[in-house]
Amino acid sequence: MTDQPKLGEFCWNELATPNVQAAKDFYGKVFDWEFTDYPMGETTYTMMKMKGKKEFAGIWAIPKDQQKQIPPHWMSYILVENLDASLAKAQKNGASVVKPATQAGEIGRFAIITDPTGAHIALWQRL
Repeated sequence: MTDQPKLGEFCWNELATPNVQAAKDFYGKVFDWEFTDYPMGETTYTMMKMKGKKEFAGIWAIPKDQQKQIPPHWMSYILVENLDASLAKAQKNGASVVKPATQAGEIGRFAIITDPTGAHIALWQRL
């Protein structure tokens, strides 16, 4: 049995917050999560995991100049085989694109949409 997500399943969760340290303090104390910071140019991406387990989520800091436009939030990602085809299918069925297909380093591509009810969700294609 594998613990890898299958196509169409949630595959990642991500917290956007103006205060990464406060989030680490809270989630570390409440759930015993551990954190590893990865410098990425001018920012840092923090990975979360349980003791001895695989990483299951990330945290990124909302830039100060965008904190009035982007509220703190959790984002879930759904694994897709073909991001462009999935985006087209989502739009055909009433979704709006919030962030178009975007390269995420050498690991994948993602896009953010709102479904017809206005809920945000991200699509993820592994490379």
